[in-house]
Amino acid sequence: VEFVLQKRSIDYRFVSRTPKKGQWAYEELTKAIMDEYLLVINTTPLGMQPHIEQCPPIPYELITAKHCLFDLIYNPAKTLFLEKGEANGASIANGLEMLIIQAEENWKIWNS
Repeated sequence: VEFVLQKRSIDYRFVSRTPKKGQWAYEELTKAIMDEYLLVINTTPLGMQPHIEQCPPIPYELITAKHCLFDLIYNPAKTLFLEKGEANGASIANGLEMLIIQAEENWKIWNS
């Protein structure tokens, strides 16, 4: 994910429960930050089967229709992270298409 964001010159910051230098803690996410960063990508396993009641502790009340939430998780198809974003009008996508593309690329590598 980081590679693609860099390749496409998309400004990003990591958010972590144990942030390192240059990263934010979840509790540091302010309205100004959420207004600036409109693409939110969940790369954690929070929300994946069987723990579907979990989601990253971001301030979902600050998510708007301008936001796009992407979750690498594809099971369940709509995680709590995506549900909360969608409830606030955000565009959402899960990781199923990414999984399919990765499988197709692996097939080419191993069978060509």
